[in-house]
Amino acid sequence: MDGPHAKVTAQLNMRLPHIVAVKGEDGSPIQALLSHLAASWRARGLRVAGVVEECKAGKMVLRDLKSGVRHPLKQDLGPGSTSCSLDAAGLAAACFSVETAIEAGCDAVILSKFGKMEALGGGLAGAFYAAIAADRPIVTSVSPSLTEAWGGFADPLAMFIEPDYDAIEAWRLAVAKCEQNLIV
Repeated sequence: MDGPHAKVTAQLNMRLPHIVAVKGEDGSPIQALLSHLAASWRARGLRVAGVVEECKAGKMVLRDLKSGVRHPLKQDLGPGSTSCSLDAAGLAAACFSVETAIEAGCDAVILSKFGKMEALGGGLAGAFYAAIAADRPIVTSVSPSLTEAWGGFADPLAMFIEPDYDAIEAWRLAVAKCEQNLIV
């Protein structure tokens, strides 16, 4: 796209970030909000890719929002273990699944969180990159302890938002309206 439309597109994209990070501590209330967003958006006919963190039968998993598959997030290392319990294979499988769903086409992406692994370029970082490259709106969460790392990763493409369904829905509708206006 050339001329004035390209300039307007660039200005609009700069004013309305396509990534929002929910403020707040890690945990089930934010993950429940992300899961509720996904269910609500799917009920409205949107194709949602991503994962949310859940605790099922005492096991931490990442539930794929498209397929429902649960990928292990923690491995049982036995009593007394002091090693990192992160299940790298489960996390990699979850990331690959999200990347595949994005490539197949989606309207929005929900990623459980930007955590320590993502700050180091691992974890779900590949899914973040795939969603950014596909220019899909992204909702995630960021722990206050990782605010600086998040800024280094996502600025100027992102903004923080309160953990409020209505605020996130208003953002999504504004992004959708902006995208529709660009297809003139």
